[in-house]
Amino acid sequence: MAMQRIFIYIIILMVLWVASCEDKVWQVPIEPGISWELASYRATKVSGVAYALTFDLPENPSTPIQASLDLVFVLAPNWDDIPLDFKGADSLVSTLQVNGNTVEIIGAKEHIILKKNCLNEGVNQVRITFTAGETGLNRKPQFIYSLLVPDRASTVFPCFDQPNLKARFSLQLEMPAHWDALANGSLEKAIPLPDTKRKKCYYKETAPISTYLFAFTAGEYQRITRIIDGQEVSMLYRESDGAKVRSNTDEIFALHQASIEWMEGYTGIQMPFEKLDFALIPDFQYGGMEHVGAIFYKEASLMLDNNATTNQKIRRASLIAHETAHLWFGDLVTMHWFSDVWLKEVFANFMAAKIVNPRFPSVNHDLNFLMSHQPSAYNEDRSQGSHPIQQPLVNLQEAGTLYGRIIYQKAPVVMNMLEHKMGDVPFRDGLRAYLQRFAYSNASWDDLIGLLDELTAEDLASWSNSWVKTYGMPVYAPSLRVDEDSTQYEWRFIQRNDRDKYWAQEATLALFYPDTLIKVTVSLEDERMAGKIVLDSLPLAVLANASARSYGYFPLDQASQDHFLHATPGIEDPFLRGAAWMALYEDFLHHTIDKHDMLGALLMAIPLENDPLNRDYILQVFQTIYWKFLTKEERVHYTEQVEQILYQAFTTALLPSEQLTYFRAFYQTALSDSAIAQLVTIWECDEIACLPLTETESTDLLAEIALRIPHQADSLIYLQWSHIRNPDRKDRFAFIAPALSGNPLKMDTFFNTIRLPENRVTEPWVVDGLSYLNHPLKADYSIKYLPDCLAMMQEIQATGDIFFPRQFITAALSGHQSKEAANTVRHFLSVQKDYPYRLRNKILMASDLLFRANL
Repeated sequence: MAMQRIFIYIIILMVLWVASCEDKVWQVPIEPGISWELASYRATKVSGVAYALTFDLPENPSTPIQASLDLVFVLAPNWDDIPLDFKGADSLVSTLQVNGNTVEIIGAKEHIILKKNCLNEGVNQVRITFTAGETGLNRKPQFIYSLLVPDRASTVFPCFDQPNLKARFSLQLEMPAHWDALANGSLEKAIPLPDTKRKKCYYKETAPISTYLFAFTAGEYQRITRIIDGQEVSMLYRESDGAKVRSNTDEIFALHQASIEWMEGYTGIQMPFEKLDFALIPDFQYGGMEHVGAIFYKEASLMLDNNATTNQKIRRASLIAHETAHLWFGDLVTMHWFSDVWLKEVFANFMAAKIVNPRFPSVNHDLNFLMSHQPSAYNEDRSQGSHPIQQPLVNLQEAGTLYGRIIYQKAPVVMNMLEHKMGDVPFRDGLRAYLQRFAYSNASWDDLIGLLDELTAEDLASWSNSWVKTYGMPVYAPSLRVDEDSTQYEWRFIQRNDRDKYWAQEATLALFYPDTLIKVTVSLEDERMAGKIVLDSLPLAVLANASARSYGYFPLDQASQDHFLHATPGIEDPFLRGAAWMALYEDFLHHTIDKHDMLGALLMAIPLENDPLNRDYILQVFQTIYWKFLTKEERVHYTEQVEQILYQAFTTALLPSEQLTYFRAFYQTALSDSAIAQLVTIWECDEIACLPLTETESTDLLAEIALRIPHQADSLIYLQWSHIRNPDRKDRFAFIAPALSGNPLKMDTFFNTIRLPENRVTEPWVVDGLSYLNHPLKADYSIKYLPDCLAMMQEIQATGDIFFPRQFITAALSGHQSKEAANTVRHFLSVQKDYPYRLRNKILMASDLLFRANL
């Protein structure tokens, strides 16, 4: 009998244990932002999400926006409480209904808690009325637009704000009757509201998209609609210059059409969403943002002046191609988590380079790829703030700090390597399979690498560990060995690295002989002794970065340095000429070339360079050395020579775009009284050598003049403001004017103004004004702002958009070259023991040239 009781007890305990296992739920701690733990939990429990949103948009930008949300989602068994993400949940939510029942509003650390006993297995319906949050909305008296990447949807409305919970969105916008609007879905109907000067617009439900891709804009826009492949495509814009609009419209639509057609052909997938519309927004924070059905662009990036340079036209085409490519890479297939945000950006940039090439047959596209990627990537990767392409992320509130040039510029070079490693066709076929397998869903970099690994004998996982998951870049030390009878020469490449971490790549070497040029391909393995080549005769110079696929620091030996400092302008191949200038500049930054030697070489080359890509690069390098590495006394010494070369260049240039390039370099470096007087005359006449100044160019010119004659700045600023006709450009100039002033009180007022988050809403204005405030000609005064700028960085990151922290600190440091500035940064970082390391990296990246100028 006792044994029977024991057996029964055991059975009861087992039943209770099984029941407890079945009822086990995943309890996630609630914290601000969206943690990876919370996102993982919700991804296992929530699916079938749909949002129906309504926003009542007032004309007055200070009036709160009333809104409502009908949310539907499917819940898997064994759930706990389900948090919705919404910053300001306690104060902004008016009512909450769950499955038809009004429930208590429980706000907790930027979340609304849906209690588990109010929820059902299967379909759940939630209705919320609320006041829309402001952080993800950009509001002006004339227009409004949302910008929700990476985690800002939850600053506007309650949602599951994580990329791997895709949802269908439908939208209703109530707005002034004279406003136009754009949203992800097509407009189904617009109904005038009785007895008001308002209307209500209903937008079609979207395909599944991530929350950061939800978007709308509404306001006083003009609209142009064209037909692309039988489909209506609309452009909203605010540019008031009718001639400028007419001269750009055809090309803007043509570039979109060409991009769509190329992507459809390459991927084998038709345009994956039901419409393609776009809005051109004045002073938009980014070049563009790839919202499904409603791409947003910075208006000035697409509406070019008649005298736009070749590089500006290429950049416009690349921007449109980039955002269009995102419809497949990022929108159709989205990363699981923002640690892989680079995955969508790398393919957008990589595809953009391929798309743009046929549009510019006269451009050297290998050179364009080189100049578009390596210099910008090196600026960050050579710094003490370098980081891997793929970065860990524990909470989405830190996702904005992931963005930078290593993602946008280094990653496409790495992808170029991968394509070459696999071959064009297997690589393309792998991408097609990737897009088909994960369409309207999510995938990671490891998902893609696993798929591509099946199509090649190469060890892609090891390659990925080096190039994607390791920070920094290879640094090579060339070494020359001569055999005993001097009949053969052996070039060795040694990877210098104190972490015992090496990179494998294929490099192209250009060997310069007195009467010939030879190119040799060498495999540089992932080991300290990276590779070698054997030569029968010693060349005059060796250029080891002679390929757009090469990445790293390839120092020049002394003979090659001496050769290229004098002979680079005479190199016939524009690509090799550009690569030689890059190699020289990297050596200069590593302090193996004297600044005067480098500057002398550049000044010799400036009037001789006939390739627009190389011309822009050497002018940029020249200005960096001129302002960052020369002392004030050294600049005075070079003033006459610099002004004479640039004045002669812009007054004798044959093409308007070439003339404008040289003219900008002239007014950005002019220092003598005579040159400043010439600039004032040009500004007053409103033209340069019969080339009329555009409103934007005139404003930029006046800003440089004001910096040089501070005692007249305020009167000149007022005159320029009165001449500006475009209202958006007028507002921008009014904002930055105090930073241009020679009056210390006005400069202090500007800085105190941008201390407040509400005054930093239009971030490009803040960056422009801060750059002028910290111009080298104001640096002695503005150095006092630097400690406060550093102290503001955490708030800037918390309140600003993704690129703003780096742009802000770059602008704050832009004009400084002194030891005092360098020591201010070093001291700040030394005393901030627990400072967020990604923000630390941003500061270190922005400080790299400052530190190098003070070694």
